[in-house]
Amino acid sequence: MNEWNPVLGFTYTVNEIMVPSIADPWNASLILLVVFTGGFINVLRSTGAGKAFAEFATKKVNTRQKGQNFVWGSAFLFSYTEPVLILGTVTRPITDKLKISRVKLAYIVDSMGSPVASMSPISVYAPFITGLIATQLAALSLSENPWTLFIQMIPFHLYGIFAIVGVLLVINMKIDIGPMYKAEQRAIKTGKLYGEHDKLMINETGNEEAADADIFSFLIPLALFAGIFGVIFWTGDIGANGLAGAFLNADIIFAITTGFFLGSVGGMLYAKLRYGQPLEELLNGYVDGIMQVMIVPVILVMAWSIGTVATEMGLGDVIAHYAGSYLPAFLVPVIIFILGGLIAFASGSSWGVFSIMIPIAIPMGIALDLELALVIGAAISGGVFGDHCSPISDTSIMSSTGSAADHMEHIRTQLPYAMIIGLSASAGFLMSGLTQSSILGIITTAAVLVAILMFVKNRMKRRNLGMDE
Repeated sequence: MNEWNPVLGFTYTVNEIMVPSIADPWNASLILLVVFTGGFINVLRSTGAGKAFAEFATKKVNTRQKGQNFVWGSAFLFSYTEPVLILGTVTRPITDKLKISRVKLAYIVDSMGSPVASMSPISVYAPFITGLIATQLAALSLSENPWTLFIQMIPFHLYGIFAIVGVLLVINMKIDIGPMYKAEQRAIKTGKLYGEHDKLMINETGNEEAADADIFSFLIPLALFAGIFGVIFWTGDIGANGLAGAFLNADIIFAITTGFFLGSVGGMLYAKLRYGQPLEELLNGYVDGIMQVMIVPVILVMAWSIGTVATEMGLGDVIAHYAGSYLPAFLVPVIIFILGGLIAFASGSSWGVFSIMIPIAIPMGIALDLELALVIGAAISGGVFGDHCSPISDTSIMSSTGSAADHMEHIRTQLPYAMIIGLSASAGFLMSGLTQSSILGIITTAAVLVAILMFVKNRMKRRNLGMDE
């Protein structure tokens, strides 16, 4: 990009790539969200709120299987945004107490993040995706409603659907593959929730034992965290836009950041008034929590920068150009899915893939007389698939952060599951391309997924029995 001159290249990287990535309003707000999350997490720990919640919840959620199902089900409470940070933060005290490894928590959180959000009409994804669809419809002089196409796309979002279903199968069929098996066995047998050499996204070194507290130490911060709805209704102008419109127009990231801040303040005030904890100690704990997550903004900036370079070099356009010519119509959906996955893996951005592939997919769908919802679903699925596999994905980084896991270990342990879902979805898109049917695509994906999981489970059982002997 700079005529092979390393000096110009370094200058360009810092001034034109890294600094603008920090200055981007969305990215800057995400960095602030991480900072406020770190403070909130440490308030829950230092006041004993997390410990109190874990002891209370595990009276009912008292097995590892129930704990994982609890995390899975809780994700739907936060379907208005990617639930990765909130979900990991709130449920980690329970999974820690039940000896569920951090990477298993991160896998569940990540698999319930963008798949849930990308199919939720009241998420930050929906306006972005419908905006891209609307632009193409206008350019092609089509009369379809973009919101109708978004809803019709959901049954064709095969990777998203089966990433969610796959987690449920993995939990209840007790399928721990490869490195995930080792992590889970270590947690079960030794109580160690992460590896000796893991570099946790939240530095827990030197954390003293949490104070004893009652359940209100957790409920009060959580109730104040629910103040995010007030911010959503305010920034989304519920009076003018109605309930659904408020979610679609709200500043969700600002709302969640505000919720974490209010929850932290509430937790500290309750600990001060109820237990007499020194205010200075509580504030120091809050600042310590912020410092413990400072590696995350650095990783995010680097990830965004790599993604920007890939975009500026035209990586996605080049791949799409060479692979998109002279294809039989029935192969187009699966090719869009695979290309989207490759581009998202390289750039770490599912939204970038949506921006690249939807303008390609819709005209191809029109030209080849394919269902528009099918090609849009393939593009969205490809972006989410590659995002799950990529170590530079901000969603995966947030999942590792909320779960306090080693990020590369999270990617390494999640990758086999993502590849299995991706392979199953490819078979489903092939069937949908042949039949134009979402139902047959879903049935095919489900059949392939269950067959692979059963095969893997039996093979791992035989291998692990051999290792135990």
